[in-house]
Amino acid sequence: MRAWTLTARCPMTEPALSAAAATELLALSPREDSGAGYRKLLATLGHPGTTPAGERLRRLVAQRPWRGHGGVIDAVTIASVVLGGGIGLHDVTDIPDGSTVLVRRSPGGERIVPAFSSRSRPVPSGDLTYGLRAPDGTFTPLAWLGRQDSDSADHQVTASSRTVCVIALGHPDDDPRHTRTAITTIDGVLRRLGIHLDIHPVPDDHSTAGRPERVNK
Repeated sequence: MRAWTLTARCPMTEPALSAAAATELLALSPREDSGAGYRKLLATLGHPGTTPAGERLRRLVAQRPWRGHGGVIDAVTIASVVLGGGIGLHDVTDIPDGSTVLVRRSPGGERIVPAFSSRSRPVPSGDLTYGLRAPDGTFTPLAWLGRQDSDSADHQVTASSRTVCVIALGHPDDDPRHTRTAITTIDGVLRRLGIHLDIHPVPDDHSTAGRPERVNK
């Protein structure tokens, strides 16, 4: 897993990527053959046969006319298609100082309000969640990966977002280059759009179980 924080003083959701630019960028970016790796990850979680998010997105982008949703959102979409794996994008503008990003198998009892929804759903024990752990130990899930994948509605990126976190989970058979491709692709799309963001890698913190990653705003 790799994570980065992206910060800006102005809206990072403008302008949107045009259909022509999206087609050009996708044609120039070689797509990784990572489907088997992400299927293996889902099988390990107890969901064999589930189609990975990146695979579904590739089909969707191929079947429908491109419609840009704006700036960093479009950049993450392009990167997800290139990697063949879902990439998390979350607003962390208001997170407490000293928080860490933690990836874990859910112990059960967690709930998340999926993006574009207003009702919380329980996360089954053993599914994958990642989120923010505050200095007081409180854990706020940002995303849930299992039979379906859901991002948290509370941390959706909007025009008012000024600090976001990009998370590339990777899969059991990948190498560092695979997840690193996420941020290089995102940076390239942002430059194409003329959006200037400060990008900082979230450093590993191996001192705590679960390998939390410290977020610096």
